[in-house]
Amino acid sequence: MQMSEEVDGTAERPLKIPKEMWLLVDHLYRNACRQEDLFQTPGKQEELQQIIDCLDTSIPDNIPGSNHSVAEALLIFLEALPEPVICYELYQRCIDCSHDTRLCRQVISQLPRCHRNVFRYLMSFLRELLKFTGDNNLNASLIATVFTTLLLRPPPNLVGKQTASERQRGSTFILGFLLAGDEE
Repeated sequence: MQMSEEVDGTAERPLKIPKEMWLLVDHLYRNACRQEDLFQTPGKQEELQQIIDCLDTSIPDNIPGSNHSVAEALLIFLEALPEPVICYELYQRCIDCSHDTRLCRQVISQLPRCHRNVFRYLMSFLRELLKFTGDNNLNASLIATVFTTLLLRPPPNLVGKQTASERQRGSTFILGFLLAGDEE
């Protein structure tokens, strides 16, 4: 899945995103759009280790392991980021504006370019998965639930104080992008 930035309405240069993320998402895009229960079935520990070792040491032609292991590796990668894709400083604004798609897009436009690129790339991929709901058993609500806690985390000082209402509004924020199409 090639993701490029538009300049004057034409795709010019590739988006700058972490190579590990690109490799994992590209693999899933090419091999797993129709994979049943993606992000719901855990990967195998030995395959996860092989994937991590492979990404740490090279740019592989093929990623080892099952699609479920590759999907779990992507989730682990996102969870391990020191700063979530949506920066801590924008967390509260995302929660506060989750009811308004236009405001949500404004918040995403305020992300640093690399974070914004990753967010757009992931949303594009996740929307692609939704085109195969009949095969993969995924739906927008399930994807939002899985990815919200990885993309939109409260700052460390607020982690224990996050309410169920905030978690729901965070999920609504992500859901808006999954259902919006390519408008952001």
